[in-house]
Amino acid sequence: MAANTQLTRITGIKATTVGMLQGTFFGLIGFVTAISYSISAAFQFAASTESVLHGLTLGFAHGIAAIIFVPLIYFAVGWLMGLFYGWILNAVLESSGGIVVKTRQDKE
Repeated sequence: MAANTQLTRITGIKATTVGMLQGTFFGLIGFVTAISYSISAAFQFAASTESVLHGLTLGFAHGIAAIIFVPLIYFAVGWLMGLFYGWILNAVLESSGGIVVKTRQDKE
């Protein structure tokens, strides 16, 4: 199999794509954080109440709310940061002439 190699110059990217990538990554971090908070809150409420079942119920109620809202907030913050980084990257790419990447297309 022979490979066709060519050079491609990238002079800009879609800033919303960077925002979506970073927002998704931040959302995953928020989800993991919310799960650990949920487990911690359940055990803390269970330890602080007379009834273990009542404490676990209150703890998991707070945890479920955290599992829903924390990843959304993390995603929004990450998306805004990624959008800002995308704008900066576009400004740098346009002023510097872009980035040259080497691509290869395999022939079958």
